[in-house]
Amino acid sequence: MRGGLAVGLALAAAGGTLPFLLSDAHAETPSLTIPAPNRFKPVANPVYGAGPGGIVERTEVKDQSALGYYRWTPDGGTPVDLPASSPYDDVNSIDGGGGSHVSVTSGDVVAIYDSPNHVQLKDMKSGTTTKYTLPDGHFYRGVFGSAVLTATRDATGNKNVLHVLHMADGQLADTLVTGLNGWVAEDAMTLGGDDRSAAIWYAHPDGTRGVGLLDLATAAVTPVFPGTTGANAQVVFSDAYVAWYSPEGGNTTARVLPRATLEVADTKVELGSGEGTPRLALVGEWLLTTRQSAQSAGDFLVRQGAPLTALPIAGGEPRTLLEHAGWRVAQVPGGGVAVTGGASAGDWAVRRVSVGDDGAPVLRTVREVAPKEGKLTKLSLTAGHLVTAESDTTYLPALFQQQLTLGAAPSAGERSLLARPDAQTTGEAAQRVYDSRQPVGTGDGRTVVATTDADGAQVLVVLTADGTRTVVPAVDPQTGEKMPTGSEHSSAVRSASGRYVVFGDSGRGPEDRQYVVDLDASGGPKVVRVRQGQGGLAVWGTKLWMPSDSDDGTLQAVDLKSGETTATDPITDNGCQPQQLQTAGPWVYWDCYPSGSVSSGHGVYNTQTRQSSWAPRGTLGDGYVVAYDGNRGQLNLTPIGDAPRTIDAFTSQYAYPIVEADRFGGAVAYAKEKSSQITAVNSGVATSQVVGIESQVEQSVNLTSVTDALWDADWQLSKPVIDAQVTVRNKTGRTVFTGSAKEYAAAVSFSWDGRTGDGRYVNDGTYTWELTGTPADGSGGALKVTGTVAFSGGQGTRTRS
Repeated sequence: MRGGLAVGLALAAAGGTLPFLLSDAHAETPSLTIPAPNRFKPVANPVYGAGPGGIVERTEVKDQSALGYYRWTPDGGTPVDLPASSPYDDVNSIDGGGGSHVSVTSGDVVAIYDSPNHVQLKDMKSGTTTKYTLPDGHFYRGVFGSAVLTATRDATGNKNVLHVLHMADGQLADTLVTGLNGWVAEDAMTLGGDDRSAAIWYAHPDGTRGVGLLDLATAAVTPVFPGTTGANAQVVFSDAYVAWYSPEGGNTTARVLPRATLEVADTKVELGSGEGTPRLALVGEWLLTTRQSAQSAGDFLVRQGAPLTALPIAGGEPRTLLEHAGWRVAQVPGGGVAVTGGASAGDWAVRRVSVGDDGAPVLRTVREVAPKEGKLTKLSLTAGHLVTAESDTTYLPALFQQQLTLGAAPSAGERSLLARPDAQTTGEAAQRVYDSRQPVGTGDGRTVVATTDADGAQVLVVLTADGTRTVVPAVDPQTGEKMPTGSEHSSAVRSASGRYVVFGDSGRGPEDRQYVVDLDASGGPKVVRVRQGQGGLAVWGTKLWMPSDSDDGTLQAVDLKSGETTATDPITDNGCQPQQLQTAGPWVYWDCYPSGSVSSGHGVYNTQTRQSSWAPRGTLGDGYVVAYDGNRGQLNLTPIGDAPRTIDAFTSQYAYPIVEADRFGGAVAYAKEKSSQITAVNSGVATSQVVGIESQVEQSVNLTSVTDALWDADWQLSKPVIDAQVTVRNKTGRTVFTGSAKEYAAAVSFSWDGRTGDGRYVNDGTYTWELTGTPADGSGGALKVTGTVAFSGGQGTRTRS
């Protein structure tokens, strides 16, 4: 199947109606709003503690590294901010880390420590608060129930002497911890606890280390898990069990003890391998685990969180409770676990895990966590085919596509993925191949993007709507020289029309290079021309526009098929050389100072009337220019030769929008004020007469060929049509066949096997064909393109044989 037709069918499969309908280009039609997509990464909402009636959490307010205040969220109630500081990352260290430590280890009582010596116990149900001021020389080590664990210095200056503080009759009672066998480790000594016990590192005089359970009622330590050492260790408690784990040395096994009989042998639970460090929790007879991952430098793959898995303590098959979960999991005093997670960012919620009637873990949603809006970096709108470059709506920057229909009842087709690196892709260049890259539609359903390959070389990526990807290196076909790289060379697609694409440097410097690619060249897409030096290039149909070799302000147009060159009259001011060119229909937009502020250095030239007109510096459409007025905060559309009108106003005058004009139609698409919501609107300007601007039509066909007995024809049009038909007539003018053509974007494709309505082949000879169609936007007359084709091996040949 030929490339154009394949593109068209794939575009239809992508969803939506193919033609971009502008039912009346002069009428005011409703705008179309395309909602912003969700960010792929769920909103950060770590859980720091939970009671039977509520949860302590913090929620992302700006991005994944900025969290809001600690707050208590009652189940089904209104969140209440807690008097705790708000650091800029997910820190809740036991010693405060210069800020606060918040925990829940008894009922609905929230414990808040503020460095250096203040502790509050807030009963969120009754509203009462108990405040502690730590005695001089005491260092905070955690709140467990109503007890505060502190450490003081020993004779050698180490913080190894432990104390349990209780409030009794309004006085702070201090009980010295016993059973330590000489001393305890200073660093990260507190590993976890609840209202009955706290887990601490301990060490025998002989240096053997292990975990001890501190009974908060008696202030005595009982050794458990002897010989357990390791960094980042954690101990979690339920009413029935205590579990320990450390990842040191690649350990993948957790150890579990029943609290009623600590002297028995522990049960080992295999956690398995995977990315990140396991985090534990206990529910009934199950050990829950998820994983905490640290992003390595140079890895830009976005994760949604590891699964939350339930492992039977007694052995058996694990169960996946959530596809993704945050790594902070909070034990609920009295039973259960709180965690944030879900299937995706759109399904994110704070959830409770408890034991069901059958003894297995069950989930209950407490509060949904709304997703954040994804980030749109670029957009393209071509013949109604909307392509968006998005940096964070999937696990790596990607391109998405939709088909838009405007008119009295505007609509958007189904959004689908166009291009994205594989999840196993490594290396910054490969992972960010589509990051902030401008997609450009060719008008026949294809999309092109200028980017770099894994080695950093400049390339053009060609994409069809079904995701087929072809890479064209920026290489001079004559010399084999590659386009230079570096900050002074900024490759981008400069222009695209059907089979021809211009990409490369901006054309503002003498060393700049711009490459012309033929997407339908024999053997596949390839560079066919290279231009070095100042001056912009633009293509429409088969004509490549560029500054002429003279310095009088003229342009020249090279026909990329015939090689014929035509020149314009002088069109630029003072003979300046256009550094940027844009084309759409009969219009050529030129700008001598695209990065400057010279108001007279740009305009529009009509190739049909050979007249020049002033136009604002902006984006060219068919008969209009769209430009943002930063001084007034307005997005304006200026019909060529007429006064501008405002499309939309902005609340911040310098919040520049992302704007594109549909060169193959009469529409404008834009996203305003750093939002990813897109608005598409009819320009209100009558588009040009629909014409064929390039074609690939077979001129002769052998109907007896065993390899290709079909007449194939593809036409690139200036805008979409509907009801496209091809009529074939013999030399007397009699119609021998009429058939519908395939419409896709601003292109049409047709195939015919030479059989007439009665099933017989045509006679040998030369026939006239005629392509007709109705403009999809209702503007201008009907399409009519004609030509001839010679058939052999037809009815006469078959009769003679």
